[in-house]
Amino acid sequence: MGQLAAVFRGDADALSELIRAVEHNCSCELHEGVINGKCPAHRALLDQRLLDGLLFGRYLHDRLLAEEDRRG
Repeated sequence: MGQLAAVFRGDADALSELIRAVEHNCSCELHEGVINGKCPAHRALLDQRLLDGLLFGRYLHDRLLAEEDRRG
């Protein structure tokens, strides 16, 4: 039985940040110019619950900052 892919439900900005974070934390080795994609950063991309949690945390962070700004 194969592994199912996770779906990233964020917008383009969130996706760009996710890609930068994975690239920054990637510990994969290159084999003939190809990344094996087996490091923890790449494996996280297969975890739907983790991706959903990251998006929720991003949303919550932005919302809390907006509320803080309104309170002055």
